[in-house]
Amino acid sequence: KNSIMLSAGWGVPARLFSTLKRIFMKILKSFAALAVALMLAASCKPAEEAKYENTNAIWLWGSHMKEAPIQEWAQKGYGHILLNEAAFDKWGEEDVYAFIADCDKLGMTVHIWFQAFYFDGKWVSPIDDEKRAIKQDFYDMVIDRAKGYVEKGVKGIHLDYIRYGGTAHKHDFPECRATDSITEFCRQLNVAVKAINPDVILSAAMMPEIDSEHYYGQNPAEMGKYIDILMPMVYRYGYAGEDKSLEWVHEVSNWFEENSDQADVWVGIQTYTSNLENGDVIPMDAEGILSDCKDITNTNCTGVVLFRHGIGEFPDLNDLWK
Repeated sequence: KNSIMLSAGWGVPARLFSTLKRIFMKILKSFAALAVALMLAASCKPAEEAKYENTNAIWLWGSHMKEAPIQEWAQKGYGHILLNEAAFDKWGEEDVYAFIADCDKLGMTVHIWFQAFYFDGKWVSPIDDEKRAIKQDFYDMVIDRAKGYVEKGVKGIHLDYIRYGGTAHKHDFPECRATDSITEFCRQLNVAVKAINPDVILSAAMMPEIDSEHYYGQNPAEMGKYIDILMPMVYRYGYAGEDKSLEWVHEVSNWFEENSDQADVWVGIQTYTSNLENGDVIPMDAEGILSDCKDITNTNCTGVVLFRHGIGEFPDLNDLWK
């Protein structure tokens, strides 16, 4: 701009100077508009792209395996089934692996879902309080179960009860931190099963409280270094005796996404509401469940997991993430 003004003082005709000035100011405005657009694009950065082609999943109890309408689910856009390992006791290995093969043919991945620190109807602390050390023998037993499934071709391991039952602070010692014991289990599991199949998918059910280390020993930022998908159970209906708002759903979901290290975050949602007076379960229709699924697409998370088959009418999710 200064150079043009100086040129005008060097005998440039006024009309030409005025024309040049208008052209230059238009260029400046164009650059300014581009700069603003770039800043807005940076501030409105979209959610990280999902690592998996399909990110819609279902929790399936083992006892319900035989009745599961897997062809219908595949047609409706579900790509993952978290099958509880109780199916092996109920139906036997041959039938379970046949079920897994049938799902695979339909393009659906079956993850074996089992309880990590819950055994024989009781919580198991990962730490030996007297020795103030992790229970390596127990770790080995649980990890060996996972290795056995992966060796037989299972493509996913889903960890439930990968936490303390609200008592982490009672097993927390300077020599052996409660939160570190959960993370260490995730690390050892990762090393063991990825050595068999580097592509096996590890996932974990997470409590929905933000900063829940004190009670549950779950640190998503540390667990996310070893677990591929974190699945916070963001159950808004009847949670702690009340229905939570959509703002709560978004806050919790986004917090996990921001504190998950390398892991994806798929949000667990209910397929039912609850009668707050007597606790009765009220199945939701497909429209209501779809609405809740769409709410998750307004967060930075990249998947949904429905709890559970047997309650509620599952919607078509083919276009959910489009």
